[in-house]
Amino acid sequence: MKYRILSVSFLAGIAACQSSPEPATLTDASPETMAALTGVLAAAVDRAQIQIGPGDLTRESVISVLPPKPGPLEGNSPAMPTIFDIVLMDGDCYVRERQSGEMFPLTGIACTPVEAN
Repeated sequence: MKYRILSVSFLAGIAACQSSPEPATLTDASPETMAALTGVLAAAVDRAQIQIGPGDLTRESVISVLPPKPGPLEGNSPAMPTIFDIVLMDGDCYVRERQSGEMFPLTGIACTPVEAN
């Protein structure tokens, strides 16, 4: 029991050292940036090709990855988009899958904190 308390305390201490993620937007939406972002998101959803939902990612911090289109033998699909948030943590840009909380680094992509209104 003593070791369990120590390990929980240790993990809590490590978590406290890291800053919490804050909402962010992309600095630019150039074709190169969008290609890099699409590559990270495709790996995150484990698909070779993806389509990002509409929106201006230099103004919005939410990204939706649309589900695959139904095949020719399928009717209506119950598939839903996978939602990601762009976040800034310790000066680095990430996308965080909203449902699982898993974070994926956006290496080489610049982002800026969302301005509070």
